[in-house]
Amino acid sequence: MKTVLKWLGRGVLAVFLLLVVAAGVVYALSERMIRQTYDVPVEAIAIPTDTAAITEGERLARTRGCYGGCHGEAAEGGRFFEDPLLGTIDAPDLTRAVHTLTDEQLVRVIRHGVRTDGSSVLIMPSIDFYHLSDADLGAILGFLRSLPPADGPETSVRLGPLGRLLFVMGEFQPAAAAIEDLGPRTDPGDGSDPLLVGEYLARTACAECHGRNFEGTPGPPEATPNLAITAAYTPEQFRTLMRTGEPFDGRDMRLMDDMSRNRFSYFTDAEIDALHAFLTTGLGH
Repeated sequence: MKTVLKWLGRGVLAVFLLLVVAAGVVYALSERMIRQTYDVPVEAIAIPTDTAAITEGERLARTRGCYGGCHGEAAEGGRFFEDPLLGTIDAPDLTRAVHTLTDEQLVRVIRHGVRTDGSSVLIMPSIDFYHLSDADLGAILGFLRSLPPADGPETSVRLGPLGRLLFVMGEFQPAAAAIEDLGPRTDPGDGSDPLLVGEYLARTACAECHGRNFEGTPGPPEATPNLAITAAYTPEQFRTLMRTGEPFDGRDMRLMDDMSRNRFSYFTDAEIDALHAFLTTGLGH
């Protein structure tokens, strides 16, 4: 009996040591990925200050979650996500960030996901914002710079053990790494072609939750469907969904409800119709 217990004890110790070594390997590999630096060209865009542009910038900031969304009700930043296994994310105070970074640094971090030290942001959806036009990005930044400074937090991302493991497994990746192979930015054209406008809106507002190919994601924090489901909606039903989060079949869609009321309800009717046209025809349905 003592021999059996001795071997059981050794087995438990061996398993424990293997877990410790595995955890160390995961930590080291994830740190290497997180600390990797990227070299991207510096871009300058015009940032308007006139009243009309700032008003439009507020609307655009709401539709993309910069204002009244991920960064707080007034872009002041705050706790965005917290899970003991995945990690903790504090969204930064944008009212200060837009004044402490140069125009070029702002474009670099928003479009390319690259911080001032060359490392990548981890959570911000730069893979979507990469496609923002100069006019829209400039208007958003002009609006944010018009806001009174708050006293919110700096960016803080503390990965938990599962979050680090998902990075090592390739389920997550730094934003800058994902952007490297995106190719040319989506061009909305002059606004006269609904399919071009719809694709632009989909890539800068829908891909964040539904994936770069709009095929849906398993989560976390919540699974999202393939946007091919849009073909089941009439234009009128799709407008209702985008403005209220209420699907035509009455299902409870918590995430969509939140996104619609806080963000998508600020899209114009023409933008929603263009998005519906792209998702029902431009995806090859």
